[in-house]
Amino acid sequence: MKFSLIIPAYNEEKRILRTLNEYYAALKATFNEDFEIIIEMDGCTDRTPQVVRNFAQDKENVKILEFPKRLGKGGGLLQAFKVAKGEIIGFTDADGSTPAKEYIRLIRTINKGYDVIIGSRWLPESKVTIPQPLIRRILSRGFNLLVRLLFNLNIRDTQCGAKVFRREVIESAIPYIKIGGFAFDVELLYIAKTMGFKIKEEPIEWHNEKESKLNLKSVVPRMFIDIIKLRIRTIRFR
Repeated sequence: MKFSLIIPAYNEEKRILRTLNEYYAALKATFNEDFEIIIEMDGCTDRTPQVVRNFAQDKENVKILEFPKRLGKGGGLLQAFKVAKGEIIGFTDADGSTPAKEYIRLIRTINKGYDVIIGSRWLPESKVTIPQPLIRRILSRGFNLLVRLLFNLNIRDTQCGAKVFRREVIESAIPYIKIGGFAFDVELLYIAKTMGFKIKEEPIEWHNEKESKLNLKSVVPRMFIDIIKLRIRTIRFR
Protein backbone atom coordinates (compact mmCIF):
# COMPACT_ATOMS: atom_id res chain seq x y z
CA MET A 1 0.00 0.00 0.00
CA LYS A 2 1.31 3.43 -0.95
CA PHE A 3 -0.02 5.73 1.78
CA SER A 4 -1.55 5.58 5.28
CA LEU A 5 -3.16 8.67 6.81
CA ILE A 6 -3.82 8.69 10.55
CA ILE A 7 -6.38 11.12 11.96
CA PRO A 8 -6.39 11.29 15.77
CA ALA A 9 -9.73 12.45 17.16
CA TYR A 10 -11.05 13.48 20.55
CA ASN A 11 -14.66 14.71 20.70
CA GLU A 12 -14.74 15.99 17.12
CA GLU A 13 -18.39 15.24 16.25
CA LYS A 14 -18.95 18.72 14.77
CA ARG A 15 -15.88 18.85 12.52
CA ILE A 16 -14.53 15.43 11.65
CA LEU A 17 -17.01 14.50 8.90
CA ARG A 18 -16.05 17.53 6.82
CA THR A 19 -12.36 16.65 7.27
CA LEU A 20 -12.91 13.00 6.36
CA ASN A 21 -14.87 13.83 3.22
CA GLU A 22 -12.28 16.37 2.08
CA TYR A 23 -9.27 14.14 2.72
CA TYR A 24 -10.86 10.97 1.35
CA ALA A 25 -11.65 12.72 -1.95
CA ALA A 26 -8.15 14.22 -2.20
CA LEU A 27 -6.40 10.93 -1.42
CA LYS A 28 -8.57 8.98 -3.86
CA ALA A 29 -7.77 11.48 -6.61
CA THR A 30 -4.05 11.09 -5.82
CA PHE A 31 -3.68 7.36 -5.06
CA ASN A 32 -6.85 5.85 -6.57
CA GLU A 33 -7.53 3.04 -4.05
CA ASP A 34 -3.92 2.57 -2.93
CA PHE A 35 -4.32 4.32 0.42
CA GLU A 36 -5.94 3.93 3.81
CA ILE A 37 -7.30 6.27 6.44
CA ILE A 38 -6.95 5.22 10.07
CA ILE A 39 -9.18 7.15 12.46
CA GLU A 40 -7.88 6.88 16.01
CA MET A 41 -10.54 7.88 18.55
CA ASP A 42 -9.02 8.65 21.91
CA GLY A 43 -11.54 8.33 24.75
CA CYS A 44 -14.33 10.19 22.93
CA THR A 45 -17.41 11.00 25.02
CA ASP A 46 -19.52 12.65 22.29
CA ARG A 47 -20.96 11.34 19.00
CA THR A 48 -17.61 11.15 17.20
CA PRO A 49 -17.67 7.29 17.12
CA GLN A 50 -21.12 7.24 15.48
CA VAL A 51 -20.12 9.86 12.91
CA VAL A 52 -16.94 7.96 12.07
CA ARG A 53 -18.68 4.58 11.79
CA ASN A 54 -21.29 6.00 9.44
CA PHE A 55 -18.54 7.43 7.25
CA ALA A 56 -16.52 4.20 7.23
CA GLN A 57 -19.32 1.67 6.74
CA ASP A 58 -19.02 1.42 2.93
CA LYS A 59 -15.28 2.09 2.66
CA GLU A 60 -12.90 -0.86 2.97
CA ASN A 61 -9.84 1.38 3.13
CA VAL A 62 -11.03 3.25 6.24
CA LYS A 63 -9.99 1.68 9.55
CA ILE A 64 -11.24 2.61 13.01
CA LEU A 65 -9.25 2.41 16.23
CA GLU A 66 -11.33 3.25 19.29
CA PHE A 67 -9.93 3.48 22.81
CA PRO A 68 -12.33 3.99 25.75
CA LYS A 69 -9.67 5.69 27.88
CA ARG A 70 -7.44 8.59 26.87
CA LEU A 71 -4.02 7.55 25.58
CA GLY A 72 -2.90 11.07 24.68
CA LYS A 73 -1.85 12.27 21.23
CA GLY A 74 1.38 10.29 21.18
CA GLY A 75 -0.07 7.17 22.76
CA GLY A 76 -2.86 7.01 20.21
CA LEU A 77 -0.56 7.65 17.27
CA LEU A 78 1.79 4.89 18.39
CA GLN A 79 -1.10 2.42 18.32
CA ALA A 80 -2.12 3.62 14.86
CA PHE A 81 1.46 3.40 13.56
CA LYS A 82 1.48 -0.29 14.46
CA VAL A 83 -1.45 -1.10 12.16
CA ALA A 84 -0.56 1.27 9.29
CA LYS A 85 0.40 -0.55 6.09
CA GLY A 86 1.58 2.31 3.88
CA GLU A 87 5.06 2.82 2.45
CA ILE A 88 4.49 6.43 3.49
CA ILE A 89 2.69 7.23 6.75
CA GLY A 90 1.33 10.57 7.85
CA PHE A 91 -1.02 12.20 10.28
CA THR A 92 -3.15 15.34 10.36
CA ASP A 93 -5.60 17.08 12.66
CA ALA A 94 -9.26 16.05 12.76
CA ASP A 95 -10.40 19.67 12.66
CA GLY A 96 -9.19 20.16 9.09
CA SER A 97 -6.93 23.10 9.94
CA THR A 98 -4.56 21.96 7.17
CA PRO A 99 -6.50 21.83 3.86
CA ALA A 100 -6.30 18.49 2.07
CA LYS A 101 -4.74 20.09 -1.03
CA GLU A 102 -1.88 21.33 1.16
CA TYR A 103 -1.41 17.90 2.69
CA ILE A 104 -1.22 16.27 -0.74
CA ARG A 105 1.57 18.72 -1.56
CA LEU A 106 3.48 17.54 1.53
CA ILE A 107 3.13 13.93 0.38
CA ARG A 108 4.50 14.80 -3.05
CA THR A 109 7.41 16.71 -1.52
CA ILE A 110 8.65 13.63 0.37
CA ASN A 111 9.39 12.02 -3.00
CA LYS A 112 12.04 14.67 -3.67
CA GLY A 113 14.66 12.88 -1.57
CA TYR A 114 13.34 13.43 1.96
CA ASP A 115 12.42 11.06 4.79
CA VAL A 116 10.23 13.41 6.83
CA ILE A 117 8.09 16.35 5.71
CA ILE A 118 6.48 18.60 8.29
CA GLY A 119 4.01 21.37 7.59
CA SER A 120 4.97 24.71 9.12
CA ARG A 121 2.87 27.72 10.10
CA TRP A 122 5.88 29.87 11.00
CA LEU A 123 8.01 30.03 7.85
CA PRO A 124 8.02 33.32 5.90
CA GLU A 125 6.18 31.67 2.99
CA SER A 126 3.49 30.12 5.21
CA LYS A 127 -0.06 31.43 4.88
CA VAL A 128 -2.16 31.48 8.05
CA THR A 129 -5.60 32.57 6.88
CA ILE A 130 -7.24 32.49 10.32
CA PRO A 131 -4.66 32.98 13.11
CA GLN A 132 -4.71 31.47 16.56
CA PRO A 133 -5.52 33.70 19.54
CA LEU A 134 -2.54 35.82 20.60
CA ILE A 135 -1.81 33.81 23.76
CA ARG A 136 -1.60 30.57 21.78
CA ARG A 137 0.71 32.16 19.20
CA ILE A 138 3.02 33.41 21.95
CA LEU A 139 3.06 30.02 23.69
CA SER A 140 3.65 28.20 20.40
CA ARG A 141 6.56 30.43 19.39
CA GLY A 142 8.07 30.23 22.88
CA PHE A 143 7.76 26.45 22.98
CA ASN A 144 9.37 26.02 19.58
CA LEU A 145 12.21 28.38 20.48
CA LEU A 146 12.91 26.34 23.60
CA VAL A 147 12.86 23.11 21.58
CA ARG A 148 15.33 24.54 19.06
CA LEU A 149 17.68 25.58 21.86
CA LEU A 150 17.47 22.34 23.85
CA PHE A 151 17.65 19.85 20.98
CA ASN A 152 19.42 21.75 18.19
CA LEU A 153 16.41 21.11 15.97
CA ASN A 154 16.42 23.58 13.11
CA ILE A 155 12.63 23.46 12.92
CA ARG A 156 10.40 26.47 13.51
CA ASP A 157 7.13 24.61 14.04
CA THR A 158 7.32 21.16 15.63
CA GLN A 159 3.65 21.18 16.65
CA CYS A 160 1.78 21.66 13.39
CA GLY A 161 -0.43 18.60 12.98
CA ALA A 162 0.48 17.90 9.34
CA LYS A 163 3.41 15.50 9.05
CA VAL A 164 4.51 12.81 6.56
CA PHE A 165 7.12 10.06 7.09
CA ARG A 166 8.69 7.25 5.15
CA ARG A 167 7.79 3.96 6.77
CA GLU A 168 11.37 3.20 7.81
CA VAL A 169 11.45 6.37 9.93
CA ILE A 170 8.41 5.27 11.94
CA GLU A 171 9.65 1.69 12.31
CA SER A 172 13.08 2.88 13.45
CA ALA A 173 11.74 5.44 15.95
CA ILE A 174 8.90 3.52 17.63
CA PRO A 175 11.08 1.48 20.05
CA TYR A 176 12.59 4.66 21.50
CA ILE A 177 9.50 6.83 21.96
CA LYS A 178 8.47 7.40 25.59
CA ILE A 179 6.23 10.49 25.46
CA GLY A 180 2.50 9.92 25.07
CA GLY A 181 1.26 13.52 25.17
CA PHE A 182 1.49 16.54 22.87
CA ALA A 183 5.31 16.73 23.10
CA PHE A 184 5.33 13.45 21.17
CA ASP A 185 6.10 15.37 17.96
CA VAL A 186 9.30 16.76 19.43
CA GLU A 187 10.54 13.35 20.50
CA LEU A 188 9.72 11.75 17.15
CA LEU A 189 11.47 14.51 15.20
CA TYR A 190 14.48 14.47 17.53
CA ILE A 191 14.86 10.70 17.15
CA ALA A 192 14.54 10.96 13.36
CA LYS A 193 17.21 13.68 13.25
CA THR A 194 19.54 11.72 15.56
CA MET A 195 19.19 8.66 13.32
CA GLY A 196 20.25 10.68 10.31
CA PHE A 197 16.95 10.88 8.46
CA LYS A 198 16.48 13.87 6.16
CA ILE A 199 13.81 16.27 7.47
CA LYS A 200 12.21 19.07 5.43
CA GLU A 201 10.03 21.80 6.93
CA GLU A 202 7.55 22.99 4.34
CA PRO A 203 5.43 26.18 4.46
CA ILE A 204 1.70 25.52 4.29
CA GLU A 205 -1.63 27.26 4.19
CA TRP A 206 -3.29 26.81 7.57
CA HIS A 207 -6.30 28.16 9.46
CA ASN A 208 -7.15 28.07 13.13
CA GLU A 209 -10.33 26.19 13.95
CA LYS A 210 -12.48 27.50 16.78
CA GLU A 211 -13.67 25.23 19.60
CA SER A 212 -10.16 23.96 20.33
CA LYS A 213 -10.12 20.91 22.59
CA LEU A 214 -6.83 21.98 24.18
CA ASN A 215 -6.94 22.96 27.83
CA LEU A 216 -3.92 25.27 27.93
CA LYS A 217 -3.73 25.27 31.73
CA SER A 218 -3.08 21.52 31.78
CA VAL A 219 -1.49 20.86 28.38
CA VAL A 220 1.19 23.59 28.36
CA PRO A 221 2.84 22.67 31.70
CA ARG A 222 2.76 18.99 30.71
CA MET A 223 4.46 19.71 27.39
CA PHE A 224 7.24 21.71 29.03
CA ILE A 225 7.77 18.99 31.65
CA ASP A 226 7.91 16.34 28.92
CA ILE A 227 10.55 18.15 26.88
CA ILE A 228 12.70 18.73 29.96
CA LYS A 229 12.47 15.00 30.74
CA LEU A 230 13.36 14.24 27.12
CA ARG A 231 16.36 16.55 27.33
CA ILE A 232 17.57 14.81 30.50
CA ARG A 233 17.24 11.42 28.78
CA THR A 234 19.22 12.58 25.75
CA ILE A 235 22.06 13.81 27.99
CA ARG A 236 22.08 10.66 30.13
CA PHE A 237 22.22 8.22 27.25
CA ARG A 238 24.64 9.95 24.90
